Amino acid sequence: MKKISQIIFILLLSLVTVSCAVQQGQLVIIEEHDNTLSNIEGNLSSNFNIMPQKISIAQNAEILKKVDSEMIPLAVSQDTGIVMGFTLINSPEADETNSKIVTGNMIQPVNLYAVNTNNNEQNLLGSFFSPKDFQFDETGKLFAFIDGKSNIYIYDTEAKQLQRIIEGKNYYAYDSLSWSKDSKKLLVNQRMTLDISSKQLISFAVDAYNPYIEQKYNNQEIYIVQMKNNEYNDMIALYNFDNKSFKSLANGIYLDSDNVNLIYTKLTQSNLYVLSMETFESTPIESGPIFNAKIMKSTGDILYTTMNADLTSSKRYSLVKLNPSTGTKKTVQLSTPTFYLSPSEDKLYFVGDYNKNKTTVETAGLSIVQEGNERDASDLLGIKTTILKMFQLDYNYTGNYEEYENQAQKIYTNTSNPIVQEALENKLIDFKRFNMPLPTWQKEPVIPPTIVLNSVSMIDDRASVNIGYFFINSIELAKIDETWMITGFSTHPDSKEVKEIRTIVQKHLNDIKTKNTKEALKYWKAESNETASEDKNADSNSDFIKQQQEIVEDLIKTSGSVKLEIGEIELWSDSEPHRAESAQAALEAKVKIIISSENSSKKYKLVLSKSDRSSFTIESWSIDPLSISQLR
Repeated sequence: MKKISQIIFILLLSLVTVSCAVQQGQLVIIEEHDNTLSNIEGNLSSNFNIMPQKISIAQNAEILKKVDSEMIPLAVSQDTGIVMGFTLINSPEADETNSKIVTGNMIQPVNLYAVNTNNNEQNLLGSFFSPKDFQFDETGKLFAFIDGKSNIYIYDTEAKQLQRIIEGKNYYAYDSLSWSKDSKKLLVNQRMTLDISSKQLISFAVDAYNPYIEQKYNNQEIYIVQMKNNEYNDMIALYNFDNKSFKSLANGIYLDSDNVNLIYTKLTQSNLYVLSMETFESTPIESGPIFNAKIMKSTGDILYTTMNADLTSSKRYSLVKLNPSTGTKKTVQLSTPTFYLSPSEDKLYFVGDYNKNKTTVETAGLSIVQEGNERDASDLLGIKTTILKMFQLDYNYTGNYEEYENQAQKIYTNTSNPIVQEALENKLIDFKRFNMPLPTWQKEPVIPPTIVLNSVSMIDDRASVNIGYFFINSIELAKIDETWMITGFSTHPDSKEVKEIRTIVQKHLNDIKTKNTKEALKYWKAESNETASEDKNADSNSDFIKQQQEIVEDLIKTSGSVKLEIGEIELWSDSEPHRAESAQAALEAKVKIIISSENSSKKYKLVLSKSDRSSFTIESWSIDPLSISQLR
């Protein structure tokens, strides 16, 4: 679906941008005007001045002295008349939500305020989960923000009115926004345009080359903007609103700029780059996930959070301070990656993974002021660590089979408790077939920066978790020698569906063992000649039935000298297939049948389906059981 959507977007773009290719560093005039700027780059050199930004930071520091010291400041309006800030609220619900985050940004409920700095009047907007993104519009009168539940709001600072523009959806997260120049639209997630008056979301593809403001560049009408190019790629550009000309800087997603440097990611929350606004050259900073990133306008230092290389640590994240001129880095480890940079740039305020954990970091030396030290329970931490190791091995491994086997044995295992599960065997088979842990079509370009346990169930030393991703969702684990190991994917060992499947399969094997030919072959009855002649697929159906009958008949012939056992059962939701997130959602089952004699052992695969959604029935045999990834 993702690829189909992208193709549609590209086709739409091609209709409105025929023969208009954009290259980085190339000046493009969208519409001719009398005052056309002939060369934006030349204009940059004559207006290059970062002092106004430094001055605004100093002004912010003075303004924040008027604000209650208990309030965490978020933003100051352009005229410094309004400060947006919040105070924290204790919430068991937020703690429960954060405890399920393997990697990703945290949330905590807050009381959000607008403070009038002229009279110190505090206007309580309400209680929300901590904002994921926020921005004043060009006038400084409208403040838009996305709360932790993906609701999008706009606050009118003059009318003192708050309006929810879009309600958050469980199946789709809104994470970022940018204003249009006329304050009539918002760009959401670099993918959709939100018309504020109608509250309608439309694809950005039909709004190509329309600039959304990230930051003013100089005192004229030149801004740093987020746009789309004619290939529907995210593009950062310098844009002149006087004559609608722009210059492409980089393909990516804008994060911040001090007008000397600009930071952006190639993918959402992954692969951080810094672009020099003097040379327009980009340099990679971090190849891992990026949860938050800011440039300090007062110093030029870059602050960002990424993963701690030590996956076993309860302090799973690293805060990095980078001097882009020298390349020197200073790093500290924390239990949360989510921070707000004070408008005065002296402090970072972190959203805690638990209510009790309140963390503030001084930006000058990265000294940490920590209140509270609540941590995940040891079993929960162990499960998260194992899942992270799985992703690291699947996405980053490039060595040979022998070393892969050694590493895989530390993450996966085979078990018969409570039923047969063969995660280790499946992964090793996959590697032999693909010469890599996962084929490229079964994984994202990078490890997903946000990984969440949608559900967690622990029974003694076993656990079932669901992480809700397209190819990997339902995972079974077992604790062996105090280490959590993955035993299976979508095996759902305790479900009534698996019990039902085992009963059906065991009866079928018993019919084979006792040479009950009529019962053993009942799933593949030959169709009548009249029916077959009307069926366009009669020949292929006939061949399939004949093949199935031959497999079963051969098994019946040798049943007296072999042992037939049920092996691993894997559940799938579609025939593409997708792994079944729950046993109830499963429409197919792949059952490994172990056939062993005195001198040998081999495996068949027995497929069951539930086309009518009521009960499973046997569909086919195969002499190749295949592995998890091969079932596509």
